[in-house]
Amino acid sequence: MRALACVVLAAGRGTRMNSVLPKPLHEVCGRPMIDHVLASAADLAVERRVVVIGVEGEAVAERFPEDVEAVVQEPQLGTGHAASCAAQALAGWEGDIILTCADIPLLTSATMAELVSHHRARDAAATVLTMEPDDPTGYGRVVRDTAGNVVAIVEHRDADDEVRAIREVNTSVYCFDAEALSDALQRLSPVNAQEEYYLTDVIAILVGAGRPVAAIRTPDADEAMGINTRVQLARAERIARDRVRERVMLGGATLLDPPSTLIDIGVTIGPDTIIGPGSSLVGDTVVGSGCEIRSNVTLRDATIGDGVLLRDHTVIDDSSVGDESQVGPFALVRGGSSVGNGCKVGSSAELNRSDLGDGSKMQHFSYLGDTRAGARCNIGAGVVTCNYDGIDKHRTTIEDEAFIGSNSVLIAPINIGRGAYVAAGSVVTEDVPAGALGIERGEQRNIPEWVARWRAMREGRDRS
Repeated sequence: MRALACVVLAAGRGTRMNSVLPKPLHEVCGRPMIDHVLASAADLAVERRVVVIGVEGEAVAERFPEDVEAVVQEPQLGTGHAASCAAQALAGWEGDIILTCADIPLLTSATMAELVSHHRARDAAATVLTMEPDDPTGYGRVVRDTAGNVVAIVEHRDADDEVRAIREVNTSVYCFDAEALSDALQRLSPVNAQEEYYLTDVIAILVGAGRPVAAIRTPDADEAMGINTRVQLARAERIARDRVRERVMLGGATLLDPPSTLIDIGVTIGPDTIIGPGSSLVGDTVVGSGCEIRSNVTLRDATIGDGVLLRDHTVIDDSSVGDESQVGPFALVRGGSSVGNGCKVGSSAELNRSDLGDGSKMQHFSYLGDTRAGARCNIGAGVVTCNYDGIDKHRTTIEDEAFIGSNSVLIAPINIGRGAYVAAGSVVTEDVPAGALGIERGEQRNIPEWVARWRAMREGRDRS
């Protein structure tokens, strides 16, 4: 088996994006375009991955895994020059090179593998991936002879009307014999409308040298679509998300309203999970099996166990929820918090940098900040841990089986011992020992017949 390397061209300025962000870093389905391309190449088990970046490409290179090699193209003299920069990095490489661009994020590893297989089966010096889009404007046309053999690729701006009438176009994805590519690149010249070194001219050079050039046409023009504008980016986003939703449903999850459900490419969802309309699952979210995620739930970098119920409008952000727990509605779990197994978190409750132990209950309108609550605790409605003194954050510890009565305020730093009780309505500023009752309230005072006197006073004021 011949060795395989991958070259990704990512040095273009992407001026039509009208953005300070480098084009390869614009996201599709939750990941930068360059990540999609590198991941597809990695699925082919390529031995080397080389990315050509521009002089301002440091931000792009920061995304690369350790085994990806970055090559700087300076000055930027066209795609042929960019390929020459990569060829220098691959000097002495014996085998095949699959070459693609960072702005083709929808290209799958399966299509890449088919391209390589076709290339090797025909013992070609170069193989071009082609397509027939609805509108070929702007694409280089694939010119064939009367026998159907590829003889050249002519860029749109350099083509006459006859060539522009050709429907088959270049996708800018190729497979090359490494030696043949290196030889052809040395023969490029910038005699064209752009006065640049075109990679596409390599095809005519190889044909002129009697080297075999093959082509394989993808039936899915969307897959090879290049992204040059925000409009094209939005179209790629729709296509990528449709793919993800299809993959999720084929994996056994139910989407009650697929078009309204946003799921990033990095999300995994177990079978028999039901997801309601308007929900967003983004980042590196993992959802277990048999869950019920109701409408307008947001999961961001969240880990959700099996059999979990997330009620409407719940948000889990960079946090986890254990098996068989229930959260919401309108609850917020954030800041690296964790909800244990078999827990219940009520309506409009919030955890921030806090942990709720297995079997514990946290009732509606409660807030835990910088808190560690143990197992089988009861956090009553309206309970607040006051973690911030205006300068520093402080920790609260609630040990196993503690009971915090409704509307209580725990002033951190504080420790509530195992099995201790805090009476409802208390403002607690000191530790409560295990098994003790903590209570801090103002003494109740009842004034007899106060209501009648107050009403009489009001009636007299109203007459005047």
